[in-house]
Amino acid sequence: MAIIVPLSSYHISKAARLYTDVFLNDEPTSVLHAPDPAMFLPFAEIYVRAVFTKNLSFVSLDQSSEMTGFIFCLDLLSDIRDEGEEMVQFLSHFRETVALIEKLEETYLDLSRITPGTVLHVFQIGVDARHRKSGIAKELITRVISWGKTQGYSRIVADCTSMASLRSFESCGFQCTGSIPYDSFTVDGKNFFSNLNGSISLVVKNL
Repeated sequence: MAIIVPLSSYHISKAARLYTDVFLNDEPTSVLHAPDPAMFLPFAEIYVRAVFTKNLSFVSLDQSSEMTGFIFCLDLLSDIRDEGEEMVQFLSHFRETVALIEKLEETYLDLSRITPGTVLHVFQIGVDARHRKSGIAKELITRVISWGKTQGYSRIVADCTSMASLRSFESCGFQCTGSIPYDSFTVDGKNFFSNLNGSISLVVKNL
């Protein structure tokens, strides 16, 4: 059984390395963008440091305190780009994916009726390849559900870019409220995701 603990300043570097490894090797849209790991890691550390300050994220550890997974969360109405120019620069490398996620949320969430502190957004979840299929993702999600309730949130949402992610959230009681097939989405008339099978899905759980 994993040990789930709040993301702390002590975990930032390790979490950034695991995030880099998981997303550049396994997350479908990140694999498609194929960023240079040497470029990605410094930005990942800035990003993890930013989510740490929100007190909404967790990591999983094994019995020897090695990090095995992470779940990074923000208030839905928070914009990570507000953390500074470095985050704006980082996200510019993933312009198409950012646009796709924004389209998904604009389509299936009534953003005009959401107020700060009511909807928690799971930005990323990942598990070390050596520890997958051991229930860690479900434990991380379950912990966020519990924490979200104590923080006064009434809903949690997540953008699932793979079937594995979708299954993990559905196993925790999330409902898929809509999806966008990758090959149907265009930015500036170009279909960046044309060779990517499947869909990105929005899942929601009321607390």
